[in-house]
Amino acid sequence: MKEVSKGAWNVGKMLMFFLSCAASVAVAQENPAIKQAAYLIETDQPTKAVATLQAAVTASPQDAALLYYLGHAQIKNNEKAKAEINFQKGTELDPKNGLNFAGKGQLRMLDNQAAEAKLAFDEALKVSKSKDDAVLKAVAEGYLLGDKMAKDALLILEKVKGKDVDAAVLKGDAYLKLNDGGKSVSSYEDGATYDPKRALPHYKVGLVYLRSKNYDVAEQNFKKALEVDPKYTLAYKELGELYYQSRRAPEAVKAYEGYLGLTEKPEAAKLRYAFYLFMAKDYKRANPIFEELSKRSDATSTVFKYKAYSLVESGELAASHAAFDAYFAKATKEEIQAGDYEYIAKALQKEGNDSVAVENYQKAFELEKKEEYASQIADIQFKRKKYAEAAAAYKQLEAIKPKLSSPELYNFGRSYYFTDQFQQADSVFQKLITLQPAMTLGYLWQARSIAAQDPETNGKIQGTAKPYFEKVIEVGLTRADKSKNDLIEAYSYLGYYHFLRNEISTSKGFWEKVLAIDPNDARAKEILKAMNAPAPKPRQG
Repeated sequence: MKEVSKGAWNVGKMLMFFLSCAASVAVAQENPAIKQAAYLIETDQPTKAVATLQAAVTASPQDAALLYYLGHAQIKNNEKAKAEINFQKGTELDPKNGLNFAGKGQLRMLDNQAAEAKLAFDEALKVSKSKDDAVLKAVAEGYLLGDKMAKDALLILEKVKGKDVDAAVLKGDAYLKLNDGGKSVSSYEDGATYDPKRALPHYKVGLVYLRSKNYDVAEQNFKKALEVDPKYTLAYKELGELYYQSRRAPEAVKAYEGYLGLTEKPEAAKLRYAFYLFMAKDYKRANPIFEELSKRSDATSTVFKYKAYSLVESGELAASHAAFDAYFAKATKEEIQAGDYEYIAKALQKEGNDSVAVENYQKAFELEKKEEYASQIADIQFKRKKYAEAAAAYKQLEAIKPKLSSPELYNFGRSYYFTDQFQQADSVFQKLITLQPAMTLGYLWQARSIAAQDPETNGKIQGTAKPYFEKVIEVGLTRADKSKNDLIEAYSYLGYYHFLRNEISTSKGFWEKVLAIDPNDARAKEILKAMNAPAPKPRQG
């Protein structure tokens, strides 16, 4: 064998060194599956992300970094046990790669084991010598899984080199956990400038403004995210939530349909979609979804509740009763709300079953002292001519409502009047007069209430209602064309009052005023005829 010269040997060593470096760089280069999976996670497609990374691991089984990203995707896909296995494999495959230690720390944070998590994060930083940006971001993301370690995350992120959009977004997340919305938005906006093709920073800014209910700015940023990436799934989802919160139901439905068309798990979002349809009063489309959801083994009481509500609103009353039965059978006492009884009452009213509707409005009122419930009870009872019950219901309403309306006072007073509680009626009509001093209505019913307490005895009345009927005339004459019937009643009372006192001339004057308004008033004509008849001649003896 020919001896190799010293120079040739050195050249060979150098070549081997460069080849080794090249191999090292090749290994260090990020597998494209990692970026692809990250996007799938961002856009609510974690199952696809897992599948993408599993294929990458199969193709490159010696790449420990891939095992971390696979475990990370499995965490997002609620497969923590599988993630644990892959992180362990990664640490055994390459003990000097901190990513999988960071992954273990993330799992400990999710299990509320902050101390154990910190040990894993410290190990991740130690073995990677705190120089690997991917490890730094993985550790920071792990700290942000808890509620009290945002400052630790920020310290780590300060070490990330260059203009890194993911690091900027993580900083924004950290500031948000510290309730510093201003710095959070600034960090996200930095991320948007670092990579104009990423929708994530705009989406994150939208979330900050949605959280503070600044709907206009939130909407602008979600739409920016969609301009950058028209298939950015979560932007559609949050736009739907934004429109829902701001009571823009049709837009909420449309945005959520965009989300459902892109997410890999539309079934999980169907209930929210049905809520939006319900709010948009699109009950015909909401009903089949609630029906489908109610047949699932994991159907919650909320599903049955809104199924029943939607059926009531769409007029499917018989079906709504069955849904309510299922709801009350499933719901806990704490879950049952006043609105549940309100909806049952609405259904019963539509069916004409007012008596049971009242019972349910009363149950609703006992759970929540809302004026609306008390008002419904009183109104129904009055219409049913259950005047004693109506009076009690209006009293119940008056106890919680600072000022009853004119119609409420009118019916309240009449409820007392029709149950012979004339003093109470008088008090209520006084309140109606205060509210409507230019109308005869309150004065007339007050006068009636006073008159009812002055019955005719031995052909006489005390006339305590006289000044009240005179007030009816005074007010009624200011708008005589609209007060004819009230004036007729007041003139008739006064004519009869003077007739009983044998003040015939004065009495005639009032009856003539009645005929001036209504020439066909039978009572006035009969009385005047009697008054004007000649006195009978004395009999000749």
